[in-house]
Amino acid sequence: MFKKLLSVFTLIVSTLFFSVPSMADVDYRLPSNIQPTFQKINLKVDPDKPDYSGSTMIDITVSGSADKIGFYQIDLVIDKAELISGDTRLPMTVSAGDYHMNWASTGDTITAGKYKLALTFHGKVNTSSDGMYLSTFEDRNYIFTQFEDMHARRAFPSFDEPSFKIPYQLTISSPEKNTVLSNTLVAKRSVADGWQTVTFNKTKPMPTYIVAYAIGEFDSAPIEGLSIPGHIYTPKGKADKTKFIATHTAEILKALESYFGAAYPFEKVDFIAVPNFTHGAMENAGLITYRDSYLLLGDNPRLTERTGPLNVVAHELAHMWYGNLVTMAWWDDLWLNEAFASWMSGKVMVKLYPELNTVNNLVQEGAFPEDALPTTRPIKKVVREAADVMDGLGLNYSKGESILLMVENLIGEENFQKGIQQYIKDRSWKNAEASDLWRALGAVSDIDLPAMMKTYIEQPGYALINFGENGQVTQERYLLSDEGNKKQVWQVPLSVKYKLNGKVEHMAVTLTQPSQMISKLSEAEWVYPDAGALGYFRWNIPAAQLDALLNDTDKLSSREKKSFINNIGALFTAGKVSLQEQFKALAVLANDSDPMVVRTVFSRIGQLDYLVDDSNRELYARFVEKMALPWFKELGTVEKEGESDDLIKLRYSVFSLLSRTSHNKQVLATARQLSESYLKDANSVPASLAGNAMAMVARHSGQQWFTTLEDAFKATTDARVKGTIGRGFYFEQPELITKALDLNLTDYVTPANVIYGLYYASGRMDDKTLMYQWLVKNFEALTQKMPAYHIAHMPQYVSSSCSVGNITLAKDFYKERMEKFEGMARSFEVMLQSSHQCVELKGKYQADFTEFLKAQ
Repeated sequence: MFKKLLSVFTLIVSTLFFSVPSMADVDYRLPSNIQPTFQKINLKVDPDKPDYSGSTMIDITVSGSADKIGFYQIDLVIDKAELISGDTRLPMTVSAGDYHMNWASTGDTITAGKYKLALTFHGKVNTSSDGMYLSTFEDRNYIFTQFEDMHARRAFPSFDEPSFKIPYQLTISSPEKNTVLSNTLVAKRSVADGWQTVTFNKTKPMPTYIVAYAIGEFDSAPIEGLSIPGHIYTPKGKADKTKFIATHTAEILKALESYFGAAYPFEKVDFIAVPNFTHGAMENAGLITYRDSYLLLGDNPRLTERTGPLNVVAHELAHMWYGNLVTMAWWDDLWLNEAFASWMSGKVMVKLYPELNTVNNLVQEGAFPEDALPTTRPIKKVVREAADVMDGLGLNYSKGESILLMVENLIGEENFQKGIQQYIKDRSWKNAEASDLWRALGAVSDIDLPAMMKTYIEQPGYALINFGENGQVTQERYLLSDEGNKKQVWQVPLSVKYKLNGKVEHMAVTLTQPSQMISKLSEAEWVYPDAGALGYFRWNIPAAQLDALLNDTDKLSSREKKSFINNIGALFTAGKVSLQEQFKALAVLANDSDPMVVRTVFSRIGQLDYLVDDSNRELYARFVEKMALPWFKELGTVEKEGESDDLIKLRYSVFSLLSRTSHNKQVLATARQLSESYLKDANSVPASLAGNAMAMVARHSGQQWFTTLEDAFKATTDARVKGTIGRGFYFEQPELITKALDLNLTDYVTPANVIYGLYYASGRMDDKTLMYQWLVKNFEALTQKMPAYHIAHMPQYVSSSCSVGNITLAKDFYKERMEKFEGMARSFEVMLQSSHQCVELKGKYQADFTEFLKAQ
């Protein structure tokens, strides 16, 4: 699964590893003495009707004896339950238990043996985007599924745990006009009385969370160059927009087959463009679902618009091996599932698309902010329910991928690949735990991976490595305040680049203690502790070495310079370097010849906007103009033939920063021109420029511009265009902010996209009083429309702030609401901690920041 939202928002086994109960009998899992072996599912679904019905037959094996048989379901009505043994059918009574379990009993002891559990049921189609849900697009109704993590139980009764990995066979009845899709090819189809009944081939063994089906009036386009059947399915009339993805899918799949040393494991590979999708994509075996914006790109999208979609396709296809062919035993290892797919997609992107320069992505930077909070939990943790799975979900991807990159760097690419291939071979069609992977990788290296990994996955946070002038190297937990345990210890592999006697040298060393002596470094002119910028840690060197390094930045790669900028920003935030030291470094690297490095400088300047309020807003705007206007005049807003991806992105970053802060007449005039061009023809202006341009115009406009944007927003069904226009509702007038919020409750915004509108509206408010007034009035309507995942995470998306007043408003709003929604209390806790830290940082640094701005 690809969690796109968490990259948008600025927020995220064996006994060797974590003392998590095994599959054995814990109260939040089904008992281990009853094992399913095969399940048939029959459904009767009309996308135009709110109700549906179904039946299922589950083959089970009972070991020993049992008083009852458990299964999962949510919001279904069980009409009939029977236990079948040979020709004997025993009626069963069903009662509800904890954790969505139902318990079926015959009234007598069920002896050891093989049985069939037969259930007949009915329910209502979900209208958000969890389980089996309705999506209405251009006046047609479609049915889609999203079963990860614990949502298959919303569609049909099942043994909804990843360790119950069995074959399934689906039969779906639906009106004849619809196309019916599932994980496998169609075995047979019959039609009678305007209805069709479609039976699909039996699946390979797989967990419930990657079972999938879709029903509706789809169009399709073939994916050429595959050894198995493949199509991209779209809502009616959109198949002509799939050429770009269809063109590149085969080469991505071949690259993955080559790396794993194993053929694609399923009988087909279909993609579906979904108009209403909570997340980014989902790796259902043979039937991968995507937000439609990832697939409907046309023939030739802009260079900068390719990275995200190609990366998501590679991520989901990587899951076919890691996640689907080999499946985690329980949700506590979801972090590894997603980390591996993210790591693998990154490798594919570097190999196939070097022009996109993803080799210089610093994955760890996406994890560091959330992982610095005292409230952050380890990525491997006890999981009892869906909210536990989703807690810190972004870290599963970013921190997990960073750890795998570090391990690969340690043992070498060739050895890492050998270990992975053996792991896939050994665990195919089975379940696995993290320890199985470390064992496979340990077999091709001499590193004690279990011991090292324990320090990264079983404890939260990451190390700050301090280098003393005498060669003393110490580690502590990186935190923004004294709250929390700083005395944690990691096994930190350092790749140290240093300058000694005028010569740049390298040293590899692993820190295992709170303090270690590396005497040779005491003589160095400067030390750069993270050569290659692959480390999952922050570092701090003495002031004299920092000055020397700033005079020698040509000895660093562009990737290392980019990491250096982020690192010194983190040191400033933690109070380890002064504001002046940070800006000295930014000034040096702002003149770098690599546009990627310069873009990172502008990104860091933009991240300081938490120190901006009415007291220094104009000073900050003038400082940004001083830094960015020369680049704006040089780069303009029109792409030129042959420009690199990084130069184009620098143009976007410069304009983005100016559009958010500046009142410059030339910039505003350009924003108006770009906005008007985009609204006439969305292909005429890059979306990254258009969204910022429309937002800048909104800051300087009123009702007339609001009406223009609203009309354009309502008129389009193109998800990319709608998303771009949605970012433009950046009005400052209370009545227009309210109107923009109201738009989220209309049918023009899908349930999965409501959270974006709330996020953008909240982000522009220094005082969130208006936001909470609106939320109080509309909370019930919101929670009826939004997916459960978004409801649970509303505090982080909507309420994060840097204001004591806003924190008080948040406390008042959530105190009676958060216990009613699974996961919301945890999200509130994270939001509160990050907001308090922001308030503390603002109090600590704002005066110095204002004085610095005055001096400029």
